[in-house]
Amino acid sequence: MNANKTASIAILLVGMGLFHAKSADAKLAEDVKIQLNAPANQVNISQSSPYTLAQVSRANSPLYGSWKLSYSIDGIVYESFLIMNGYTGGMGTTYFDPRTRRTRVISQYMRLGSSSQGLILVGSNPTDYYTKRPVNYSPDNFLMSIRPNGSLIVVTCDRASRCSDVDIQAVK
Repeated sequence: MNANKTASIAILLVGMGLFHAKSADAKLAEDVKIQLNAPANQVNISQSSPYTLAQVSRANSPLYGSWKLSYSIDGIVYESFLIMNGYTGGMGTTYFDPRTRRTRVISQYMRLGSSSQGLILVGSNPTDYYTKRPVNYSPDNFLMSIRPNGSLIVVTCDRASRCSDVDIQAVK
């Protein structure tokens, strides 16, 4: 993994406060708190102490469109379909679950934010697509950056600190 990818993953992990997080209902562990300040539209991620780990603010521009995202975690390929309508959206993810030995489809809400390293998409409220019930699935988070040479870098890290490069294609 090259230095740029390593730095992007590290920034995403710290920026999203992904360590010690619970996936159910997007609740964070007791030592990490997320507060949404409505007037400033900023998400502050901090520990119980007043020390701020990172700040993710609302993106300056909304994001509209549909994309197919493909990535692999621990040898399992995840195929997601993302639809963004401004600052919020939804994503459906299909993957093979080796524990249940069947293909699963997970839906989750996505929220657009901005950081010093690029746009951040934060997943929450993972549910089974068919039953609409909450599931034990770590919500997905994506960091999207356009490098000075014009290349697009997309990285995902879930709240279980599992990271991967992402292949992305626009869908019409």
